[in-house]
Amino acid sequence: MPGSLCKRLIPCLDVRNGRLTKGVKFTGNEDISDPVATARRYYEEGADEIVFYDITASAEARGIFLDVVEKVASEIFIPFSVGGGISTVQDMRAVLLAGAEKISVNSAAVKHPEIISQGADAFGSQAIVVGMDVKRVPVTPKSRPDTRS
Repeated sequence: MPGSLCKRLIPCLDVRNGRLTKGVKFTGNEDISDPVATARRYYEEGADEIVFYDITASAEARGIFLDVVEKVASEIFIPFSVGGGISTVQDMRAVLLAGAEKISVNSAAVKHPEIISQGADAFGSQAIVVGMDVKRVPVTPKSRPDTRS
């Protein structure tokens, strides 16, 4: 139907130490399953896309577990976005070569915003996603945007 919105099912898998994890606001994380088997199950059940986040890669100052990305990519045949520990164009290239169609940057986009355009120039804007984890805080003079223009 032209002009109607289409619903899409896009599971986001949080991965820690190569295992699927579940937590609340990034705390109390518990190992719950194998990310490869879970991604395959979501694919088989009709997911439109899978998003895979290595949630501790940036905090641990390491790259993403490329072997897990490769295994997931070999099991699913839908768009696959990957994020976590990606801070350079070379990191992006490695993740794409491991089988992802899209790169999600979060911490690196805040620290080095130019990585967004560098990735888009290298791989196309359709391959770059900016993920954001935000927290609501009270408005203060320090947090209020400068509206004097």
